Amino acid sequence: MPIIRNRTIDRNLSSADLFCNMSASKAFRIIETYKNIRTALLFTLSSGEDNAFVVTSAEPNSGKSVTSANLGLSFAQNGLKILIIDCDMRNPSQHKIFEKDNTAGLSDILGGMKTFTDVVKRDVKENLDLLTAGSLSPNPSELLGSERMRALLEEVKPQYEFVIMDSPPAGFVSDTLSLLLNAPQAIMIARQNHAVYNEVAKAVELIKGVGGHVLGAILTDVREQNKSYGYTYHAYRYRGDRYRSSKYRRRYGSQYGYGYGYGYGYGYAKKRADAEQKTEDEKKAETAEPVKNGGGKGRK
Repeated sequence: MPIIRNRTIDRNLSSADLFCNMSASKAFRIIETYKNIRTALLFTLSSGEDNAFVVTSAEPNSGKSVTSANLGLSFAQNGLKILIIDCDMRNPSQHKIFEKDNTAGLSDILGGMKTFTDVVKRDVKENLDLLTAGSLSPNPSELLGSERMRALLEEVKPQYEFVIMDSPPAGFVSDTLSLLLNAPQAIMIARQNHAVYNEVAKAVELIKGVGGHVLGAILTDVREQNKSYGYTYHAYRYRGDRYRSSKYRRRYGSQYGYGYGYGYGYGYAKKRADAEQKTEDEKKAETAEPVKNGGGKGRK
């Protein structure tokens, strides 16, 4: 279970989210953490023949897209030829992170209008190619589970050491489950103080239910007060300053959501914000000093 830190609240993603564009002081721990995760994945994947894996989460706003991009960058900096595919056709992000055009991409290939060679972005970073999500599709789940998706993976996997697929939250829409029929290996992203255990467990069971295999999990948004830096079994942790505070989320939480459309996830952030505020109020009530008998009279 790997663990990573990224700013995960909905916002304008850009190349600033890549660790290669961060200041040296900020990037050091991040780079070292991705190296640890890269080593764990190389060991895990070395025992099998499949070099493609899906990066997903149980909930929106978990940091999976930034994690996918930086993980691909870390592999590429180690001299490996990497392809990142943005499979989140409802809410694409990779073209924003790498600042590339998204007029054509994966959806256009799966719709039979383009070929991989037509739309792949070569060398967005050294050794790193990108296939963006492409034009909006009304049926992404069907496309990701199609024979064309299977054929695409069979075409690209021999060309790259690893193929990383950034996919939607498995617990919110069926797209990822359809994708896993063609690419059964998955990494689960969970955000600290955001992910709910039962929802993560349910997403894992959904993945297993379609024949998928969870390679591990990555924890993002580790709080500054959690100063420990190290790892447990397949679990790595680093800190940074790229997240909004919990106070900010409580105040503005109702403004944020995954933005899928189709009604997915609406009201989710507001409910979480209300719950956090209620918990905070209860803590204050528990720690408040009790009023002595007699009120303020006789007090020196």
